[in-house]
Amino acid sequence: MEHLEDFFKDKSEFLLRKLIGSSFDGVTITNSRGQTIWYNQSFLQMSGLLPSQLDNYTAVELIENGWMKDSASIEAISKGVTTTKSVKYSTGIEALVSATPIFDDEGKLIFTFQNVRDITELNKLKHQLDETYALSESFRQTLQEVQRTKENGSQIVFQSELMEKIIVLAHKFSKVNTPILILGESGTGKDVLANYIHFIDSRTNKGPFVKINCGAIPEQLLESELFGYEAGAFSGANRSGKAGLFEVANGGTIFLDEIGEMPFALQVKLLGVLQDMKIQRVGGTKQIPIDVRVIAATNADLEKMIKEKQFRQDLYFRLNVLSITIPPLRERPEDIIVLIEHFLKMFNEKHHINKSFSPNIIKLFLSYGWPGNIRELKNLVERLMIISDGNVVNDTIIPANMRNKINKSNDNLIEGSTDETPDPQLKNLMDEYEKKILSYYLSKYRPMKSCADVLGIDLTTLARKKKRYGL
Repeated sequence: MEHLEDFFKDKSEFLLRKLIGSSFDGVTITNSRGQTIWYNQSFLQMSGLLPSQLDNYTAVELIENGWMKDSASIEAISKGVTTTKSVKYSTGIEALVSATPIFDDEGKLIFTFQNVRDITELNKLKHQLDETYALSESFRQTLQEVQRTKENGSQIVFQSELMEKIIVLAHKFSKVNTPILILGESGTGKDVLANYIHFIDSRTNKGPFVKINCGAIPEQLLESELFGYEAGAFSGANRSGKAGLFEVANGGTIFLDEIGEMPFALQVKLLGVLQDMKIQRVGGTKQIPIDVRVIAATNADLEKMIKEKQFRQDLYFRLNVLSITIPPLRERPEDIIVLIEHFLKMFNEKHHINKSFSPNIIKLFLSYGWPGNIRELKNLVERLMIISDGNVVNDTIIPANMRNKINKSNDNLIEGSTDETPDPQLKNLMDEYEKKILSYYLSKYRPMKSCADVLGIDLTTLARKKKRYGL
């Protein structure tokens, strides 16, 4: 190997060589012919190349022999400019290689200096970050889909992990045509979820979304509404007959709300439709094939109804292959604030007003059990916005029955705490409420001074609480 003893003439140059030699980065120097004339130990470890290979072969020959995939020095020599490349060595290490041409006083190229930095771990981190970004972007797009207004104006607005799991299930279920059973208390949004599943259906040409409340139609009319009837099927029938809702929903979705209210005798016919995907009109003999997604929903305890002979077990098993239970609002208080914000925006636009809620009223809302769930919350928000005088709706106009229930609930919570059980359950609960309230107002009002003014506290207190809750 050609040495650089003439290049390193004094002690300072010798020290420089030692420092470069011990560098964590790989360092190489090639001559104008592309032959390596100096390298450090770090480069040998990174590249996996042997001294015998570097000493006897040029960069071009190293590539031709398959010992190295690429070299920045070749381009730096040919073009006379600094060149940076990402090179992967046989060791599996990926390095960022920068080759800088060095010229003498007459402008003639004499060396190229290469700095080789291991970026393997950096690339792994970048890959992980890319994956994380892709997941977050995917989730962001999912949330946009979830919160995008549909054709009928329905939306799913949420922040809780419980509802996130529901949405994930909905996406999975939408890819197949198996019946879906949605369970949950009244007012939790079962119809909204059914509508959402219909709109994310993977079928390209989706038919209509048809909803029927099985408990709202008289028993004697429900069969003809669902399955239609032929001309002259009964007295007062349309002379040309009528298509039922299953036919109307062909290619789309039929939503059977309050399925627990369906007459026992009619359940047999529904079971046959689910099994064969064919319907027969009242008074008719012809089997009509249909392509319909069936979504049923109820707030009833179907298993109890089966024991009481009010609901068919075989129909329950057919409907309950894919089921989703929407938790009540009291079990997902994180959703209360985002729903309040959603309804505030909705009713401000609807009634051409500009109102907001005070922290006190939000605190009360978070303390309330919401037996009517989202429907109750929505109706109360609209009512309070309409009857309030100022632009900030305060807790003074909260209905007395609601306030009594909140007070009773808090009293029970306090009474349940004894000296023997000093666990600060109430304090933890109120801290959680305070955190949610602060999070909401900090995201809504900027700068922090404005937020502090709206909350009626000084800026120092707000900053302290913000730090305490990690907001």
